[in-house]
Amino acid sequence: MAPDIVENKDSTARDHLANERTFLAWVRTALGLVGLGVLLERLGAGSDQEIAMLAGVAFISFGGLTMIYSVSRYVRVARHLERGVFPVAIRGPIMITLGALLVAGGALVYVLVLQ
Repeated sequence: MAPDIVENKDSTARDHLANERTFLAWVRTALGLVGLGVLLERLGAGSDQEIAMLAGVAFISFGGLTMIYSVSRYVRVARHLERGVFPVAIRGPIMITLGALLVAGGALVYVLVLQ
């Protein structure tokens, strides 16, 4: 697929580069979540394997979903920028926050109740 070449008028290039930087930040976050999941699963392998596996799967899944969101958001914003508009993100950040709260709640239950 050949890259689209657009006229650099007003803030076109700056906007697209900002979108790309934001995408890369989401990728780093997603990879961090996946790495944390792998680490949790490996570190807990000796003690409470079931909880460690569950925590690892939760973080790895959350990282994968974050990656899917980041790609869809990047493409959506790029298309809108070409039309001269900008889509305000509402549902995506809410879903990411709910996912983070779910994982944090699970960790809190583990620390306070199961330990």
